[in-house]
Amino acid sequence: MTDHTPDPQDPIGSDLVHEDACFAKIVLEFVEGLNDRLRQMETAIRVGDFETLRVAAHRLKGSGGGYGYPLLSRMAAELEAHAKAGLVDECMQAFGELRALCERVVVDTDQE
Repeated sequence: MTDHTPDPQDPIGSDLVHEDACFAKIVLEFVEGLNDRLRQMETAIRVGDFETLRVAAHRLKGSGGGYGYPLLSRMAAELEAHAKAGLVDECMQAFGELRALCERVVVDTDQE
């Protein structure tokens, strides 16, 4: 039995596209919108607007999983919890990790 630990630089493909490539177009639209979502969250952190950050993280938590990116959902859930608690340092840390994950997201029908 081989225990393959993913490299933290490996691309993150969509489980949804992997299951059915016909979803690639809508998943691509989701992925193309990630930068706008990240900018909104970054602005919310910078100005201390935890409610906007919480709502944005909550939405990404739901849509990330729906589009086949459960890692994004888990990280967004963590950010949402920190925003709800008003924890600035934890929000910044979670946001940095979320941004790094988003940079690895791809829409590739050949991802396994």
